[in-house]
Amino acid sequence: MKNKNKEEEKKMKQFTLPTYIEYTDLKVLKTQELLVACPQSHYQIEPLVKCKKCEFFGGLLSEHEYVICNYKPARLEKVDPQNKLNELTGSEWLFFTKSVIMTSYPLEFKHELRQELGASKPPRLMELIIRFFTKTGEWVLDPFMGTGATLIAASLSGRKALGIEINPRWIEIYRQVCEEEKIEEQEVIQGDCLEIMSKLIQEGRCFDAIITDPPYSPALEKTLTLGDYPQWRRRFTRLEEFSNDPRDFRNTRSFSEYYSKMKQACELMYNLLKPERYMAMIIRDSYQDGRYIPTSFHVAQKAEEAGFIFKGIKIWYQAGAPVRPYGYPFSYVPNIIHHSILIFKKGK
Repeated sequence: MKNKNKEEEKKMKQFTLPTYIEYTDLKVLKTQELLVACPQSHYQIEPLVKCKKCEFFGGLLSEHEYVICNYKPARLEKVDPQNKLNELTGSEWLFFTKSVIMTSYPLEFKHELRQELGASKPPRLMELIIRFFTKTGEWVLDPFMGTGATLIAASLSGRKALGIEINPRWIEIYRQVCEEEKIEEQEVIQGDCLEIMSKLIQEGRCFDAIITDPPYSPALEKTLTLGDYPQWRRRFTRLEEFSNDPRDFRNTRSFSEYYSKMKQACELMYNLLKPERYMAMIIRDSYQDGRYIPTSFHVAQKAEEAGFIFKGIKIWYQAGAPVRPYGYPFSYVPNIIHHSILIFKKGK
């Protein structure tokens, strides 16, 4: 009888104790700023200084181990046993289905080094996508890995990944980041993604998700307003080639040729993806020769022609992106500071 009472008392204590967020979910920046996966904001990465202003913040259990959070849903909500896609709770699942992401991600994982590419995505953004479309231990393919944001995110979330990159310099940077940040290095193949994906199909490889950030367009001519405006002097756009390799999608001669190569890539990705699984592709629209070019729309069309089912778009609003004086003071030209995350599914 005493043992039974002790068990009941133990259960009550478990129910009333605060949630402990493990230190493995935190990251120490150069400024010693702590980042925590906050349950109140559906596990978005938040700085601890913000957490301390939260009414649910319960202090630090240990400076090096745990953050104490009294947010009740964090300890009560469980993963639905019917959820075969990921390991998220209902609240986390619903949060991801919002069509707009407005999070400002921290400059971490050697951001200053990865930014040599000029279009590197935050690993935390890629981690958010990976955690929705996969479970721990599953395989992710990124045919346009760049400096490896998707691969870094896979390592952070306990997934396996294969990255393909045509430019050896970006692979060199990725490996340097992994070494300096003590991140598990994922599988990488250097070369043309069209050639390599064809070989992977022949080898019988398949993946649980494809999450990628391909070149958005051919290399466009640099444009900016005429005149000398000191307040905007540093806001020129980096639109140079990503590599000198003619097979690089960035080096296509026209949008028509670019869309054709994207369709080829989508056909190969379709064959490498397991049935009933998802592909997420980040694309940004363009503006050239006085016209807005809805690149994301055309790429989505090519993916559908390759067999994918188009499931929707998530808009990532890149908070903090510089606003440049295009067209000033003569004509309206948009500052495109959002990215379209195109979501596709492979049928049976």
